[in-house]
Amino acid sequence: MNADQVRKVAVLGAGVMGHGIGQVAAVAGYSVAIRDIKQEFLDNGEAGIKRSLSRSVERGRMSQEEMEAALSKITFTLDLAEAVSDAQLVIEAIPERMDIKHLVWKEVAEKAPKDAILASNTSSLSITKIAEVVPSPERFIGMHFFNPAVIMKLVEVNQGDKTSQETIDTVIELAKRMGKIPVWVKKDAPGFIVNRVLVTYLNDAAKLLDKYTVEQIDAAMQHKAGMPLGPFMLSDLIGLDIVYHILKVFEAEIGSGYAPHSKITELFEAKKLGRKTKEGFYNYVERPAVTEDQAKGFDVKLLLEPFVAEAEKVVAEGIASEEDVDTAMKLGANIPKGPFEMKKAGLGEEKPVLTDTKDGVLTITLNRPGKLNSMTLEMLEMIGKALEKAGKNKSIRCILFKGAGDRAFCAGADITQFPDLNPAGGRKVSETGHRIYKKIMETPKPVVAAIQGYCLGGGNELIQFCDFRLASEKARFSQPEVTLGLIPGWGGTYMLPKLIGKTLAVEMIMTGRRINAEEAKAAGLVNEVYPVGEFDAKVDEYVKNLVAGPPIALASMKKLIHSDAEMDAALRAEADAFSALWNHDELKEGIDAFNTRRKPEFKDA
Repeated sequence: MNADQVRKVAVLGAGVMGHGIGQVAAVAGYSVAIRDIKQEFLDNGEAGIKRSLSRSVERGRMSQEEMEAALSKITFTLDLAEAVSDAQLVIEAIPERMDIKHLVWKEVAEKAPKDAILASNTSSLSITKIAEVVPSPERFIGMHFFNPAVIMKLVEVNQGDKTSQETIDTVIELAKRMGKIPVWVKKDAPGFIVNRVLVTYLNDAAKLLDKYTVEQIDAAMQHKAGMPLGPFMLSDLIGLDIVYHILKVFEAEIGSGYAPHSKITELFEAKKLGRKTKEGFYNYVERPAVTEDQAKGFDVKLLLEPFVAEAEKVVAEGIASEEDVDTAMKLGANIPKGPFEMKKAGLGEEKPVLTDTKDGVLTITLNRPGKLNSMTLEMLEMIGKALEKAGKNKSIRCILFKGAGDRAFCAGADITQFPDLNPAGGRKVSETGHRIYKKIMETPKPVVAAIQGYCLGGGNELIQFCDFRLASEKARFSQPEVTLGLIPGWGGTYMLPKLIGKTLAVEMIMTGRRINAEEAKAAGLVNEVYPVGEFDAKVDEYVKNLVAGPPIALASMKKLIHSDAEMDAALRAEADAFSALWNHDELKEGIDAFNTRRKPEFKDA
């Protein structure tokens, strides 16, 4: 069986993972049959798919016609034979119990075509052992999607001891055709790649609790190491029952060094399983958060070194390549760098702003991908110093702003810094942004913004001060401050109308409406829009042309073009208005709602 022969996909299980996989396959153009054992399960799965596709239409990711086409490709059935008898690919997404999987696969093997590829979405069980009940185990494989399957790009393609290379190659190609990024797990090993490295890291963190606090470790790993969440918040999110059971499998199959730490066992036995039970390492009566100050005294190398060491074991044991381990960890664990990339860069605290000079170009990278590169005052000052140095360095001919990762250029100011501010603090935030962003205009070098993903709030204001703005087709722009009871404070009230005209600027600022890359180009917010796959090359080409230009003439042009006697007065007025908002409860309500992930309730003025 090769990828071109696959026309129908049967999905066993209509739960969260099953109906998500079914949706992915249908959107990719395959006929899909989703089978479960109760009609209510099927009904819930169908409702879940319709909700998901409707959201995609609302957000402009697909048209109504594309949604209807995808739905028309999906059937729901209680009849196993109806689902699998003419399917070329069967994907099972049922509970993680070997006895249940064996019962299902015995029956599937009798009813499915003899050359159909049989795939399990298991996240922890042995592919080889599941395949024991299947004739021709060379066609049995693991196809591990990550939750939510519609959003997460990673698929671990896990071979059993008898899986054929043809089956592996076909499933890797099918995953790509479904819009996923597959990694090849070459050996049937517990935890595959992501769970092996990630869950071991969570256990290693628990082993440090005799010397450090939960909050101290989480704060350091989140704020200093660049992880999107600290290990204990992540354990609570995953579920401590899941973490515990995976570690017990590791203990049995790899060795006693992987036994769950006593604190994880204690919480598991007390049924304090994390977010789902409202208590775990944290109490979830209110949303927990950690600050940079809480990180003091913890060296992130204490966890980064064993994290990398575990990844090295995965490679040494022949489970996967370094490249696939890095890819899997970035996509499956949502971390900014893979373990081998971390090792190459040097283990330690991540700097929130990176600078690199090459071929006459100073690249300034906003480096908080786990926080969508949201901006802090510290980052603003670092940008200011980099711009000042670049202005004096004749060898630098152009400056390029980028965001780390591909999810965001910059999602705006880091709102977590705002709750304790007062009007004086609000003025400092606004005036710091004004002072630094004006340096972008004042530097004699051409400045380019390369925008991928979200470009929101203060990030959108940053690009407004740049000379050139180049966007990926996936870029999205907005000034969402109004949703917080706030106003743009880093120049947006003045710069945005100048760039795109008053009508659209008023709409974006007063409603928070988000626009896509093509609309941004039509409005004059960006110069060019490039396909995702060509983006980096196109940006490099654009920047090289600027580097080749006459530096003195370009500096003169820039000075004349940006000469604006009204700007200082306008920015002072913006700072006045921005800081005055801290006198009102509606801003506090807006920020608290943002930080607690709820809809704000603004009262009458």
